[in-house]
Amino acid sequence: MTTEAKSQGECGSKATPVSWREALFADLLRSIRLRRSFYFLPELHAPWGFSIARKGTVFHIVVHGTCWLEFKGMAAMQLTAGDFVVVPRGSAHLMRDARTTPVENFFDLVKRSAPDKRGAFSAGGTGPVTKLLCGGMQFENGPMDPLLAVLPPLIHVKRKEGDAAPWLRATIVHILEELNLHRPGMDAVVTRLADILFIQAVRSYFDENHAAAESGWLAALRDQHIGPAVALLHEHPQEPWTVASLARRVALSRSVFATKFTQLVGEPPLRYLTRLRLNVATTRLRSSNDKLSAIAAGAGYESVAAFIKVFKRHLRMTPGEYRQGRQPGGSAYTART
Repeated sequence: MTTEAKSQGECGSKATPVSWREALFADLLRSIRLRRSFYFLPELHAPWGFSIARKGTVFHIVVHGTCWLEFKGMAAMQLTAGDFVVVPRGSAHLMRDARTTPVENFFDLVKRSAPDKRGAFSAGGTGPVTKLLCGGMQFENGPMDPLLAVLPPLIHVKRKEGDAAPWLRATIVHILEELNLHRPGMDAVVTRLADILFIQAVRSYFDENHAAAESGWLAALRDQHIGPAVALLHEHPQEPWTVASLARRVALSRSVFATKFTQLVGEPPLRYLTRLRLNVATTRLRSSNDKLSAIAAGAGYESVAAFIKVFKRHLRMTPGEYRQGRQPGGSAYTART
């Protein structure tokens, strides 16, 4: 049986939609490779307000008090103690005590407030206090990571029954303990805890939205044609897929398939495939000493030259430079957004 025929059986009659969707979610969660994280512990007295717009993932946890979060294209939302928000791609957003309070850049506020070694600082006026745990995460693959690409611009994990979710409460306690004690290995520990925060937030998002999403990637997975096509791409990114071959596999015309895929997923099928292939390649570059020819073939490229061309276009460096960057003292990973 060919690989393509085998995958058709696995994503077709032999696998229920629920099983392949769950497998796809699990695969995406496994793709997360957090390189580093950083934290701040602001104690903010009203009036206060800040804005953030930066590359990378940003999160905020309300430890005490209330505040407003404002995000372009969404209605302002009031956050209370126990709420957790994640901005997967670092899109611009505001946080403040009241809707009319002026804001300043978060990092200007941090610089002026001189945080201690834990990242704790106090700012604002003399009014009611809001305590936050704010952090940033830098992932190995950046925009090439398939999970970061398909997540919504904002994930909100709401407190449950007047309190934070048990997993969130326990993780916050652990993070605060590590920051307060500042023991050897703290950076590694808090980075692992940031991993947990992010994965739990994404899992909550999947659990709460997969059956009801009306647009975006989760809605695409529910579509009887596009969902199986996405699963095929994730399961076998190395296959020589074309728009026509994918369309045939899901019984649609090429034009209808391409239009529908782009509308639901948010990008054309072959651009989505390129992202998956580069994720496969960067994972092997980081974790192995395999030859470039083997990595190129494993990611679906017919030649090393073709692989290097695509790699440089999207990550602005050669595979060799990327591999060198995984070593201590190596260059930071950057990628085209």
